[in-house]
This record gives sequence, C-alpha cells and structure tokens, in this order.
Amino acid sequence: MNRTRLPLCILLATLLTACAMPPATPTATDTRPGAERLLQEAANKPPIEAARLRLRAAELLQTEGRSDEANAILDAIDTRLLPPALAFDIARLRASRALERSDSDRALRYLDRAQLPAMLPPTQQAQLNELRAQAYNEQSQPIAAARELIASTTLLTEGQERQQLHDQIWATLTTVTDEQLTQALSANNSYYEQGWFELAQAVRAPTNLLAAGGDLTEWRTLWGNHPAYTQPPSQLAAPDRGETLTARRIGLLLPLSGPLAEPARAISEGFYAALYSGIGHTQQPEVISIDSQSINTPDQLFSLATQQQLDLIVGPLSRDYVERLSRIANPPLPVLALNQAAIDNPSLYQLDLASEQEAALVAQRAWADGHRRVALITPDAEWGQRLAELFGQYFMAQGGEVVTHLAYRMDEDLSGQIAGLLLTDQSQARAREVRRIIGQSVEYEERPRDDIDAILMTALPQDARQIKPMLAFHFAGDLPVYATSHLYEGTPDPVRDVDLNGIRFLDLPWVLKPASATHQALATTRGDVNSRFGRLYALGIDAYSLYPYLSQLAATPGAFIEGETGTLMLNPQGRIVRELPWARFENGVPVTLEVNHIGPQEVGAN
Repeated sequence: MNRTRLPLCILLATLLTACAMPPATPTATDTRPGAERLLQEAANKPPIEAARLRLRAAELLQTEGRSDEANAILDAIDTRLLPPALAFDIARLRASRALERSDSDRALRYLDRAQLPAMLPPTQQAQLNELRAQAYNEQSQPIAAARELIASTTLLTEGQERQQLHDQIWATLTTVTDEQLTQALSANNSYYEQGWFELAQAVRAPTNLLAAGGDLTEWRTLWGNHPAYTQPPSQLAAPDRGETLTARRIGLLLPLSGPLAEPARAISEGFYAALYSGIGHTQQPEVISIDSQSINTPDQLFSLATQQQLDLIVGPLSRDYVERLSRIANPPLPVLALNQAAIDNPSLYQLDLASEQEAALVAQRAWADGHRRVALITPDAEWGQRLAELFGQYFMAQGGEVVTHLAYRMDEDLSGQIAGLLLTDQSQARAREVRRIIGQSVEYEERPRDDIDAILMTALPQDARQIKPMLAFHFAGDLPVYATSHLYEGTPDPVRDVDLNGIRFLDLPWVLKPASATHQALATTRGDVNSRFGRLYALGIDAYSLYPYLSQLAATPGAFIEGETGTLMLNPQGRIVRELPWARFENGVPVTLEVNHIGPQEVGAN
C-alpha cells in the first residue's frame, strides 16, 4: 500500500507544479518569404508565376534599401508575354525607381506605350499617364505633362480623384510660357486638351474690368460642357474675383486751405465731373467734403466716418497724412489715398502721380529697346537727384549699366557740361595741347564717347529744348533719348518743340490720347486742363472711376482699369501701378507709339 501511495504523490506534485508554472509561449516564426526564397521559387516556375515572384522580391529588396539589386531583378524580367496588369506593374516599379534618381529619360523608356500592353485597366492607364507627366515635368515640358494628366481625367470618375487631377493640370499650366501656350493652342488637340489650353490663355490674358465680358467669360460661354467648367481647378473655383465696392456715402478728404488747396481744387473738380458723368457706376453716391486741414488725424477721420456713416474715404493728398494712415493695420473702412506712403500697407489703397513710377517705366523701355549702357541727365536739384537714383536702380536691376550722370545747371555753361558728359572736352584739350607743343594750329575731329548707347533724361521743357540741340552739337544727336513726362507741357507747340525731335517720352492718356467726354466737359469751363497742372483733374476722375473695382483689382491677377492717368493695376502693397503711353517728337509734335508686354514698339515710325 505504501508502494502504491508514493507514485500517486509524485504524480500529484508534478501536476501541481505544472499548474503553478506559466504556460510556455510558442516561438514566433516569420512565415513571410524573403527575397532570396522568392527568387529560388521563381527559378522553377512558369514565366508568368516566375515574373510575379520576382516582382515581389524586387519590392522587398527596395524596402530594405537594396535598390541596385531590385533594379537588376526587374531589368531581367521579359515582359512581352506577361498579362497586361503584371507587365505594367513591373514597368511602373522600374519607372518609379528611375524618377527617384531624377533619371526621367530612363523612366520614359520604361513607360513607352509602344513597349506596354495596349489594353490596360483604367486605373493602371491613369497611373501610367501620371508617371509620364512626372517625367515630363522633370524635363521642363509642361505641355506634354499636361496632356498626360488631361488624358487621366477621362479615365477616372471619382470626384475627389478628378479634382486632384484638375488641380495638378492647372498647376502645370501655370508654368507654361506664352510661347509654349501659343504653340499648344495651334496643335491638333483633343476636345479636352483644347479646352484646358484655352482656359489657361483666358485666365492669363489681362482683364479690363471696365469692358463688358472678358476672355474668361467668353471661355465659360464656349466651354460650358468641359470638365474644367463643371469641376474647375480649386484656384479658379475660389471666390477670387471679388465684388464691386458699393459706396452710398463717400468722404472726399482734401485740404481747403494751405499750399495744397489749389491742387486739391483740381482733383475735387475732376472727381465731381466723373460723378456727374456716371462713369461705370450702377448708382451715384453722396459725397461729403471733408477738410483735411481740420480733420487731420486718423482718429478724427475714422470717428467722423462713423458719425457720417461713410462707406469710403478718398484722400488725403498730403504725403505726411498718408504716412500716418499707412501705420494703421486694418482701417475700419476702405481708404483710397491720393499720395504714396513709404510704409507698405495692403489695407491702404494708394493712387498718385509721383514720378517714381515714370523712372521705372523709362528704364524698362530703354532696356526693352536693347540698350545696355546709358548716361543720365537730370537737373541739379533734389527731385532730379532722386529720379537719377531711381533711373540707376531700375536700369541696373535689369542688368544694365549707368556709365555716367550729368546733374545739369542752366545758370552755367551748358555746352561745357554736355561736353564733359560726352567727353568731347577731352578732344578739345588734346588739340590745345598739340597746338601748344608744335606752335601752330591743327585740325582735329571732336568725337563723343562710345561706351553709352542711350540717354535717360528728366528735364523741364525749357531745359530740354536746349539740351537736345546741344547733344547734336557735340556729335551725339543720334543717341536715343528717353524722358519722363516733365518734358512736355501738354499742348502741341511745333515751333518751340521742334528742338525736341526724336526724344521718346511717356505721359498720361489724359495728355497723349484723344480727349474723353469728361475731359472735354471740363475743358469747356476750365482753361488749364491741358497744362501740366491739368493732370490733377485726371487724378480726380480716376479716383472716382477706380474705387468700385479695388477689391477685384486686388483679387484678379492681370486685371486693370483704363484710366485717364494710365492703365491702372494694383500691386500686393496696395499701390496703384500705372502703365503709360509713349510718344516721340516728330516735327515738334508728339506722335504716339504702341507698347506691348514685351516692350514698347514703334508703329509707323520714320
């Protein structure tokens, strides 16, 4: 009995010990086949199954960072007899690796449609197009890339995927140059391609907000069934065109006394003349005149605006007052100032006639006409020195060189000053030295310097009438001269201005273009509308014509207003930028020239 009890005790103890111990954890094994095993299996499989195994092996090697081995495996696969989907997956992986190495040529060879099955599923066909688009973009071929993406849109029906593609197409088309787009538009395009290309052309075309319709409106009329219309790119679908500003009550903030009272009078009369003519406005606002000599701080101004329930302030005219307004980040109502501020503030609109913009346009015109080394002629005065600095700044920013500068003084010998500018005085000095040495008179040829190819000038009419003939006297009469509007008084005077022949200059449409109805109406009651002072009437007219479109100008790239003071656009700093017409004196009379976006060009010039 004891012999029987002992084994039972041992058995019970063993069982109890086993129950007290934690259960053993089975050892985890990775059942995923490695790349080497997949390659071994592939060696004994039929071609299609072997290709699938090798593709999986290459993908594993790629995730392990063994790209060269993965590429070698992929390159060894013969895709000619494989099913379309499998052949494409191999080509896609090959191309993706090539694109990661920025080898777009190799990627396009892998994605050559002639080397791939003709009948791919739509999803894979779209992937093929997008990979080809990526390769073309790397090669700076945006039109080819856009064509691939446009083809993909016809294969996808899911709204979000198509929206992403439309945004990609638009992002690509925004990088296309004007020349590339022109060539694409004349190609043998599909319906979808032509619609996209014409949309790109319509959007980049400058938009005259005062003109009815416009290129984009016309596109929407013609392409109402196009996918880019029914599901536009996000950038175009956004409410970016802005609304016109409706102002029931406008505060016209101008000085009624002091040194600016007379300019303010002309601006005010221009503003009211435009108001009474009803230029481009759906309703006539009530205008409240405010004396900026009395209401002369921003706090006073905005308090009054609240009391009077004003919707807009036009003014002030004083630069100091505009500077103070420019320090206010978010004014409680729109302000269209009539001078410029040194501080950028997109919340403060600024319309002015300052000469700084003219200096930029003169420098750009000379550069566009092919001149690279220039001389400057400006008055020896603070305003002349400021314009000389701006001439140099803008011309050198384009890559040109300012070789020399004459700050002339009309109370001194002008011939000597021009001789010093052109270095013809050195010819005279050499001749005098030779006469002194040999003791007899000698003949010599006076020659101007040959290291300048144009002159940029700002000069008042009475000065310019002497400077231009003096340039000819010193054998520089053939040098092109480009000038600011200071040159012209505003009324043709062929007898006095014949000495200005050949000078190219810019000025306001108010001066160089046929008179508008508002201009003519003012001329019947005011005798100074065609003088230099008369440009202030044009500023008042444009202040009224412009204000409803300020938001649209800010929101619409390329948008403009054709005004009396120029073609008006708005830069990101809130300043109205003016493009001006050009003219050249012929027989003492200004003859207008045509200007385009790549540089001014003369039409019918002799």
